[in-house]
Amino acid sequence: MHGTTRRRRIWCTIAFVAICVYIQIFGVATWFVVVKGRNLSDKDDPALWETPVALQNLSTSSAPGKKLSYLGYEFEVPWNDLDEQKTKLVGSWQLIVFHSGKYLIFAMLPPIASETKLSRFNGNEASDSDYEFRRAMLETTPAKIGLFTSQGEATRGISRLLMKSVDILANNGQSGIFLIENGNFRGFQYGNPDSRPHEIVDDLFADKGRLHFVFCEEKCGGISQAEINRVIQSVRPQSDATGTHN
Repeated sequence: MHGTTRRRRIWCTIAFVAICVYIQIFGVATWFVVVKGRNLSDKDDPALWETPVALQNLSTSSAPGKKLSYLGYEFEVPWNDLDEQKTKLVGSWQLIVFHSGKYLIFAMLPPIASETKLSRFNGNEASDSDYEFRRAMLETTPAKIGLFTSQGEATRGISRLLMKSVDILANNGQSGIFLIENGNFRGFQYGNPDSRPHEIVDDLFADKGRLHFVFCEEKCGGISQAEINRVIQSVRPQSDATGTHN
């Protein structure tokens, strides 16, 4: 009888130690999966399950347009009806308005974070760019955090998901996230023009920050992917940093 009791105590002790070790190592992941998992289903928060995909429509509009230059960069737009009076610099953001109801917001934004913060966030000392920082965040989904995910990875994953939720909402990317690039930059497009969102956001990453484009349409016609591609494919640094247009 005493032997049975002793064995039970030994097994209880082993189980208790095992539970303590598990909580210490996998506690964050367990909390995420068990407590928060039901709040991150496809139905409740589908954006968190979205990951960037290659842009399939690479066509560019050949409509009569105009070359513009602002904030040290130049690019082409497929519209030639620039509204000179409404086009202006608002703080550090360039507002570009067209008589058709289309308008474009352009800004040169600072880096997201320092190299040290990026490396710690990604868990990879080689991840030292804003682009890699953003891509790691956008490619994280709830499925990547399981019961046996280590505490460090689970903490990073949850942080990425929280930032991803805010990022997609702020950039109106619920209808899709796409990988974009040209000869000088690479980045992401938030929103699918085929879904007719109010605005499409394109971020291109440069060495010292990122180029931020917001394409908007006041009327119901919308802005096409080919029109957006015309701008994104033509943007490049300008030797003269004056904010002029041609």
